[in-house]
Amino acid sequence: MMLMRDGPDGVEVFLEYQTARSGLGAVTFVGAPLRENDTAPLPWTGPVAARWGQLLDVEDPELAQRLVCGAARVVFERAGILLGSSDGDRAAEVTSGPDGEQRRREVHDEERTLGDVLRRRALDLDTSLLRPLSRWISPAFLHKRLCTQYFAVVLPLGQEPAPLEGVTGWGRWCSPVELMADPASTALGDEIDQPDTVGRRVEDLVLPAVLIMLRKLANLSCTISYISEKRPSRQFEPVLVTEDGTPMLRVDGLPAPARPVVHSL
Repeated sequence: MMLMRDGPDGVEVFLEYQTARSGLGAVTFVGAPLRENDTAPLPWTGPVAARWGQLLDVEDPELAQRLVCGAARVVFERAGILLGSSDGDRAAEVTSGPDGEQRRREVHDEERTLGDVLRRRALDLDTSLLRPLSRWISPAFLHKRLCTQYFAVVLPLGQEPAPLEGVTGWGRWCSPVELMADPASTALGDEIDQPDTVGRRVEDLVLPAVLIMLRKLANLSCTISYISEKRPSRQFEPVLVTEDGTPMLRVDGLPAPARPVVHSL
């Protein structure tokens, strides 16, 4: 989930650290795999599942609904952002503090569903807050391959993200302008201070999909210009190529250049 807000120097995005076993890159947007209980019924407002199927280019409405619910569940449990509304009015939900932390942990541990949390607050999941982005498939040479559907959401009024203690070790707002001004900098990885981040460049910490989206965000002045953009649903799969003896990842259909492979083979 690309969680965004407007900052003093343009768009800011919330990034988090993930361990290598996630397959999402050491630094990424808020994300986690789908779960079986993402199909659990919940109060819903906004585009219906069939419409989301069209937006995501997914034939099965149930799968489309699961993708949407999974995205909303992940941004709640990992960042504390609740995409809820009541009678059409978007609610400024405060999910910080001991009670909010406990609800998030219960969802993370699968003791409760997102629907339980919404019903407890008399809220509906407001799917109109979400914007579908592209879908990325991991390169064929990786042992662990993922199909990742990206979404974008602007930070709801009255809420502030926070990592879930013991689950997300690091997370904060970052400026794509600053990150892309020097993608070879190791400052971010050194700040996170993990064995797989220290001394590594920004462009080596993130997956190609995240790097490409950060480059685009760096050229925007506000979130509304990104959220309001009409874009077709597209699927990308980086392929392994060799240039002058150096292994590279090429992403067809995008203007961004290939980059050296940083995954362990």
